[in-house]
Amino acid sequence: MNNKNIKEEFINAFGEEKWNELEILKPLQDAVDLVCKEYLGIEPIPVVFEALSEDVARYDFKLQAIILNNKYKDDYLEVLDGCLHELEHHWQRIYIANNDTPKARRWKKEFENYDKYNQTQEIEIDACAFSQVILSCEFGLTYKHPNNYIQVLIDDYIRSRKILLDD
Repeated sequence: MNNKNIKEEFINAFGEEKWNELEILKPLQDAVDLVCKEYLGIEPIPVVFEALSEDVARYDFKLQAIILNNKYKDDYLEVLDGCLHELEHHWQRIYIANNDTPKARRWKKEFENYDKYNQTQEIEIDACAFSQVILSCEFGLTYKHPNNYIQVLIDDYIRSRKILLDD
């Protein structure tokens, strides 16, 4: 069976919207797999689209998966940034579970007292910084946080090299 027949059969069974979703998910999953292998040294996790109420993306701790808001399917940069941001939250959990450093203790406390609307938490600044560095270095893309104040914090975090330190 050739690729054209596979596509036609898939569309007949699941619909063209699901086929288009797969076409969008493939490069995103490939990006997550690459970053897991080359940067984080961890096993890749799945990326899926779902109907989310407001966020571009979220990390499902229970399923260990990145959930993308299907409203953003057509904004590749936004969903790639969301994937990388949520992937860093996954790695943060792994880091906390395997380390007893000052950073691990701070991050653990922030996760225990997580405030979805406080974007100045270190775990959020770290995830934003990670995403921006990977987008730039690996993909040649630029993404800035929509809130200029938060972007200043992210830029300071990157410049301080805290993204690399265990303190």
